[in-house]
Amino acid sequence: MKTHGIVVSGVHSGMDKVVLAKEIQKNVKDCSYKYLDPCLNVLKEETGEYKTIGQMMNEVLLRERKGDYLGATIQITPHITEAIRSWLINHTNASKTMSVIGGNVGDMENTVALEAVREMRIKENVKVIMYAPVPYLSAAQELKTKPVQHAVKEAGRLGIPPFALCLYCDRELDESQIDKIALYTGVPKSNIVWHTHYSPFPVEQSGKKLAELVYGETKVEQGVITAPMMEME
Repeated sequence: MKTHGIVVSGVHSGMDKVVLAKEIQKNVKDCSYKYLDPCLNVLKEETGEYKTIGQMMNEVLLRERKGDYLGATIQITPHITEAIRSWLINHTNASKTMSVIGGNVGDMENTVALEAVREMRIKENVKVIMYAPVPYLSAAQELKTKPVQHAVKEAGRLGIPPFALCLYCDRELDESQIDKIALYTGVPKSNIVWHTHYSPFPVEQSGKKLAELVYGETKVEQGVITAPMMEME
C-alpha cells in the first residue's frame, strides 16, 4: 500500500510547510508532491502540484450540472472530500506521495481539507506530520510547549492525530521538554524532530529524519535531532 505523507501546521500557519515537505520529498525515491490551497478561488492557475478547494468545488458542481451524479444530493462529504482525496493520491504515477494542506489546524478555512485527510486515514496508509513552533517567552524565561500540546489535541479532535512532529524552537529543547511533549501529545519521542533557527541547515536535517520516519528510506541515525550538526561561533 502506498504511503501518503501529509504536512499540516499547528499553532499558526506561518510555518514554512512547503520547504519542509520538499526537503522530505527529496530524500525519498519516487515520491510526488502536491499543495492544496484552502482558498475558494477558482481562477488561480492550477498545476499538477497546486490546486485550490474552490477549484475542486467548482469541478464537482459542474459535474452535477451535467448530470454525472444522476440527481443525487451533492454534499461536502462525501463528494468534495472524495475529490480532495482523489487528487492528492491518484493523479500521480509515483509510488509515494507528499502533500501539504494550507492554512492551520483549527482554521475554519481548511476544515473540509482536514476532513478529507481524516477520511483518507480510513482507506489509505496516511501519516500526518505537524510542523509547529515552540516559542520562548522572555517574561517567563523558558520555552513553552503548551501551544503545540493544544495543536496536537485539536488535530486529534478532528481525527488526524499526528504520526510525527517537527518543531521549530526558539531555543534548544532539553530531554525533559521532549519527554513532556511526547507525554502530553501522545506522539512517540522517537517521532519528534526539532530544530532551531540557528541550527546549520535546520530544515534539511529535519527533512532527512522525517523521510526515515514516514517512508523508512533515508539512512540517518534514529531518534530526535537534539543538537546542531556543528558548533556555532
